[in-house]
Parts: sequence; structure tokens; C-alpha cells
Amino acid sequence: MKTMDDAKTVDDTRENLEICKKYCGSCPTCKGNKLSGSPPNALFCARGKSSVPSKVKTISCYCPACEIFTKYELIVGYFCAQ
Repeated sequence: MKTMDDAKTVDDTRENLEICKKYCGSCPTCKGNKLSGSPPNALFCARGKSSVPSKVKTISCYCPACEIFTKYELIVGYFCAQ
């Protein structure tokens, strides 16, 4: 998946998923909306938004703190809902 400016592509790898789990697992938006129960479950920056984006209430975003965000020079957050 591309960022908003189509500048970077995040690789959907096992390593990135493990990094992501540290952030999405405790993220108020992901946790509060129980997004782990709806595909793609995590690594939204690579896999795309949740399959239930219209039901996602954005609370807070942990994406900017994630190493993936820095590594891939991402510029937005809330990948689960966009």
C-alpha cells in the first residue's frame, strides 16, 4: 500500500508484522474498535485499511511511534481507517 503521497511502499513481511504488533496491539483506535478481529488485523500501512473502516472511531494513533513509520518515511497515521 502507498502512503497518501504515493512516495513509499511498506513491505508486508513477517518482520514488519512483528514490529507492528507492538504498536497496533496497544493502539487505542485498533484496540477500542477491536480491529484485530477484522482483516487485515494489523500492518495496515502495508495491507490496507480495515475491512470495517466506516465503523472505526479514531481515538489515538500509535503509527508515528512505530519503527516502520520511520523506516519507510510515512507521513500519515490511521492507516486502519483510511
